[in-house]
Amino acid sequence: MPRLDNSLDTLARATFAATLFVLPWLHGAELFWEQLFVAAGLFMALLFTLMHKNIFAEISRPALLVLTTFCVWLLYSALYLVPLPANWIAWLSPNTHQWQSNVELAETGYLTLYRQATIIEVFKFAGLICVFFLTGSLFRSVYRLRLLAYAVIIAGFTTAVYSQLNFATGGAFELVEAIPPWDFSWFEGIRGTFSYKNQYAVYMLVCLAVSVGVLVDEVMESRSVAGPEDRRAWLTPATVFLLVAVILFFMTLLNTSSRGALLALLAGTGLSLGLLMLRNRTLLKRLLKPKYLAIGLGGLVLAAVVFTQSSIYERFTSEHMADNGRTLLRNTVVKVIDDYPAFGTGPGTYPFIQHNYKPLELGNTQMSKHSHNDYLETLATQGVIGMLLLFIPVALLLWRGFSRSRQFHSTGLLLGCQSAILAYLIQATYDVNVGVYILPLHFVLLASILWQLTAPWLQTTSDNQYTK
Repeated sequence: MPRLDNSLDTLARATFAATLFVLPWLHGAELFWEQLFVAAGLFMALLFTLMHKNIFAEISRPALLVLTTFCVWLLYSALYLVPLPANWIAWLSPNTHQWQSNVELAETGYLTLYRQATIIEVFKFAGLICVFFLTGSLFRSVYRLRLLAYAVIIAGFTTAVYSQLNFATGGAFELVEAIPPWDFSWFEGIRGTFSYKNQYAVYMLVCLAVSVGVLVDEVMESRSVAGPEDRRAWLTPATVFLLVAVILFFMTLLNTSSRGALLALLAGTGLSLGLLMLRNRTLLKRLLKPKYLAIGLGGLVLAAVVFTQSSIYERFTSEHMADNGRTLLRNTVVKVIDDYPAFGTGPGTYPFIQHNYKPLELGNTQMSKHSHNDYLETLATQGVIGMLLLFIPVALLLWRGFSRSRQFHSTGLLLGCQSAILAYLIQATYDVNVGVYILPLHFVLLASILWQLTAPWLQTTSDNQYTK
């Protein structure tokens, strides 16, 4: 049962929502101080939440299991900051010991190659765990989960409006300058409030999927309470705003010129809808009726027309599917993994050690500071042990989150979150989502929303009890 509301809960929700709103305006939290600022906002919301005396008694056993496995992973990450005898380091990770011996000979050492980077990374990891805890503690009804989704949409909407203004004027209204060396013209593609436009494209992808899902839920809810003769019942202020947001997000995504983000969105949406069809054959029969086929075809034609007028279409036609050095980047990270297989180089250290392994063809560019494959980079920095410890809580979250494709109260939001998560996981195989804090944070946020939507108690309670 959801616990009673109080002023501290409201303050915690407001702090959480404010953090989500400010986050994209800080380059998506790319710089260290930006990441720590966002983590501080999450910790503050957590502090307000923990002031409730019954909070731990209300955590379900499955949620406690996820939290425990997350905390085990966090403690493992903190282990990199614990001074260990030098002979232990030599036994656990010989190349780490050799690296540190080249700098200075000491009786103690660390499993990480750069402590400062790992300290910040541990704070970021703790913030991600806070996101799961806050979502489960503060948003325990469909109504509140939808409000949380609106917080994501509104934050993205403001950056999309800002982006379109600058895209049309060549940066006349620019407030957030890109971090060098990312200095491309606004006419070459939208980067939003970020520095790297591919990362902003993934953020737009998330906002688009969530807004489409909430729009579907709002329309279905409006139609369910309207009379049979009221055909415009779905035209409410909420649905009009969401429709505008969907169009704006789609246009902005196309004009980022990010090929990977668009393909990931199409694949993620196709997989989530395919799962829905497999679980609901009657729905598939309904969608195959001429009326719905005509609507779908019309939507595809309209989307195709918009696509041909976008920056991403120009990039597809000029560059096709060129990998832009990604093969070299993957070869580089594989070399790091070979040298540090068990424990890795330490969380957050890859940008500081990659130059010792990369070929001359990559040069000294910002792009080469990450492997453009989040899975391989995580394996390189946290090793096999850290990768497995991270996999466990994420697998638990997604196993339940994808256990169903319909939710009586919020099927649209459910499918929207599933599509965005799948797109994120696909995009992570050929780009650098972990380079900005906003993207893994939203991944955990959407996974946490799915966790709540698929909660057993939410499936068996009446609408009236869980819509406020």
